[in-house]
Amino acid sequence: MTFTLDARALTDWQTCRRRYLLNTDYRPVRWRAKSLFDACLRRAIVQLSTGRDPAEAATEARAEFMQAASNPGLDIVGVSPYAVAKEWCVMFDTILRALGKTTILTMKEAPAARLNTQFEWRPLAFADDSGALHRWITVDAWTEDDLAREMHSWYVIGDMVALGVPMTLHVVIIGQERKGRRASPWARAYKNPAMPSLRYRFKRSESSEAAWLVDMPGESPDEWVERMYKEGAAQALVQHAEVMLPDARVCTDTVGQMLREGIAMRDATTDRESIPWSAWPMSRGACDLWVPCYFQACCYPTTQPETLNLYQPRQARATVPA
Repeated sequence: MTFTLDARALTDWQTCRRRYLLNTDYRPVRWRAKSLFDACLRRAIVQLSTGRDPAEAATEARAEFMQAASNPGLDIVGVSPYAVAKEWCVMFDTILRALGKTTILTMKEAPAARLNTQFEWRPLAFADDSGALHRWITVDAWTEDDLAREMHSWYVIGDMVALGVPMTLHVVIIGQERKGRRASPWARAYKNPAMPSLRYRFKRSESSEAAWLVDMPGESPDEWVERMYKEGAAQALVQHAEVMLPDARVCTDTVGQMLREGIAMRDATTDRESIPWSAWPMSRGACDLWVPCYFQACCYPTTQPETLNLYQPRQARATVPA
């Protein structure tokens, strides 16, 4: 029987054994807003690459996001889920229109690759017609440290060495979230409150105040994006990095690492009846990284997921592709 590996599972395994085993059998009922946004955006970008109209792709992505935000819901506390969903959805209108002005190679799901007779690797990046890979991510900010972190991740190196092809990393910078609002030209501009007849601008002045597209129901997203380009606010928000395939020695060594971890993952998965997830020591350093772990409710204190109404078995289908 073939055991399938991918970057998400391998990252979970190396981050926290408990998390890997829990994530194998359960998925959280509610979505994290950024995870949902990324899933919908990637799907829309693939549609753009096949010639879909950006406005239509944005409309479908918004509908998909709002549906999932309504049912099963968003994993947020203290703010209105509807208000948060609107803040995220407005960026589909601007980002996809901006990407529609660029050239995007036709993309499709990349084929799985055999690592040996027992293991295969399922790429999470997309492939173009030449077979080269494309990974799309969204980030608050983008620095050399962020680039190094992404290039060293299994999402990049794992997909590349398994398929033996290079990758283009596409980065959409969406800015930080401040008080529930997105601090980014994709969603925010500035207006002079003393002169409301003046149009918004993307460069802040001493007398200006923030103005959000979501609060301007009559504003055209097409014009918003045109003004972003005119003022130079859009060009730096989409970046691309070409990642070359390592030499053969590095690829062979990396695949060997993947296989060694794969054997341990397969054994832990096979033995989870006799050695359940709760028997593994906690990886406490992984409980609160960029965001708290999805499965903290199971570990603090140790509780079976079935009793919490926060998780559903993996055999149930997700409303949006992860």
